[in-house]
Amino acid sequence: MGRPFLPGCPGHILYNVLLGAGLVVAAPVWIPWVLLSRKRRANLPDRAGLRGGPGQTPIDGRATVWVHAVSVGETLAAVPLLRLLRRRVPDARLLVSSVTLTGRETAVKSLYGVADEGFFFPFDLPGLCGRFLDRVRPDAVVIVETEIWPNFIAACARRGIPVVIVNGRLSKRSFAGYMRFRWFFAPILRTLRTISAQTAGDAERFAALGAPREIVTVGGNLKFDVSPPETGGSPLSGLLLREKAAGAAWIVAGSTHDGEETQLLRAFLSAREGNPSIRLLLAPRHPERFDAVEALVRREGVSMVRRTAIPEGARHLPETVLLLDTVGELSGAYAAADLAFVGGSLVPKGGHNVLEPSWHGVPAIVGPHMENFREIAGAFLAGDALIRVAGEEELADRLTRFAADPRIFRETGLRAKGLLEMFRGASEASTDAVLSALPGRGARR
Repeated sequence: MGRPFLPGCPGHILYNVLLGAGLVVAAPVWIPWVLLSRKRRANLPDRAGLRGGPGQTPIDGRATVWVHAVSVGETLAAVPLLRLLRRRVPDARLLVSSVTLTGRETAVKSLYGVADEGFFFPFDLPGLCGRFLDRVRPDAVVIVETEIWPNFIAACARRGIPVVIVNGRLSKRSFAGYMRFRWFFAPILRTLRTISAQTAGDAERFAALGAPREIVTVGGNLKFDVSPPETGGSPLSGLLLREKAAGAAWIVAGSTHDGEETQLLRAFLSAREGNPSIRLLLAPRHPERFDAVEALVRREGVSMVRRTAIPEGARHLPETVLLLDTVGELSGAYAAADLAFVGGSLVPKGGHNVLEPSWHGVPAIVGPHMENFREIAGAFLAGDALIRVAGEEELADRLTRFAADPRIFRETGLRAKGLLEMFRGASEASTDAVLSALPGRGARR
């Protein structure tokens, strides 16, 4: 198999020589780049080991699993894996690291009560990675998707800590770049315990890059295993369903950002000219924008009501627009929707997750900006299970078609739900891969 990537091998020495030279030469560029960004300043001391960081792991016989999820997308993908690990190995200590501030915030919010601790991942510097590992003393390290940090992986190899990649992906474009340095990456991949790839194509590319074929499996995409919270027949869902029974058709616009509500409202009002029974629910992503969105709707002279202003036990909702100014009720709104718009996609915010409306069989529309959920959006678009629009004009056209016949996109929603069912199972495969790396655990249930 060749010489593994360990401290002292030629590739490792060359990497650190170039890394050190680069840090010195590029200091006039990267120092201001860090200091001028609030987010980068916030995690710099932690990643450099100057403050905070992981707590000292006690020696108490419990297995410790360190899961690294670089940013928001990877953190969300790790949620079903960590929940399943918690169920199957309830006594394990589960730690989550991130690189970005938003990734860390997402971990805190999504993994409350599941992970034992979260911290920022160290910079890939000699010595620093080892100090973090010596504090954490993990029994296994899990890397979500494809974060290949040579010093970190070398430090794990030196300490005999198994490293597992789950949800692994190598796009054709990335693979072409990696292959130019196959001599460097192949020894790194040979130190890994397991690579659970998203697709057969990803698995083939990992093997071609130098990973031993016997360690590469196809586990699927963890992001498809994220289930929505139970709606439990919420009061809001019940109210919307009663309006539907009376003839209303609901468009639920979830997680919207500044600039999207204006476009949505114009497109909605244009479509409503042909069908006054269609209604709009607006759910801004950030609570601090509730008042601004209300003012926007009222300037248009449209009848509206805020969710918090609806009397308890109300049986009827006559207003045209409902502003969802609460937290935790969006899933119930999606469950009662006839059509969903998933925000952060008409404006360049990277989009939000289309899985929640899809779980309810609700057809979903997104704009052109889905960078944070590129793989999921791509799979849904390829399966004709998602509607993408280029901008406001195309959005108005789709809503007008919906107003003419609210059933017109129903098949799209059913295809989305079927696609999700087909893709499920990645968390089981990934959990098996992690447990197989834990001494004495195997893949038992």
